[in-house]
Amino acid sequence: MGLFRRKARRAGGTSAAHEVGILFDIDDLGGGSYGQAAYRILFAALDPQRLAGCSFHDGDTNSTIHGTQRLYCIAVRSSDPAQITYVRQTMARRTDEGLLTLDLRLTAGRITEREPLVPAGFVNDRAALVVPEHELIQKHWTEGSAWRVVFK
Repeated sequence: MGLFRRKARRAGGTSAAHEVGILFDIDDLGGGSYGQAAYRILFAALDPQRLAGCSFHDGDTNSTIHGTQRLYCIAVRSSDPAQITYVRQTMARRTDEGLLTLDLRLTAGRITEREPLVPAGFVNDRAALVVPEHELIQKHWTEGSAWRVVFK
């Protein structure tokens, strides 16, 4: 047995190293249902057809848990760096209330290892966001967007 154990692969995730995290101010999202508000911003901005194979991970950041800030993060993970570039460029142009200022909004690297994010779902080959049935994301969050949620 080796001295170090390999980190287990996250369920529903991709083994790729390409990730981008989008940071939101919890208070600017309205507090209470801030996860829903954050996802609605993403659903309004991003084209699901361009994100097949990506996985989404979300949660409060370490700084939120430790009480130094109130930030929520949604990370997009992909084996295709072009998809991450698309997310980064698209989210950089947004001006929605709740997004941090551009200099703080996007984070790169292994966000899903640095922050306590949980797998939220993945975009299948039919551009639907597949999520566990009793988790955070709900079908009605996609109203008015090109997105659709299916439960596994």
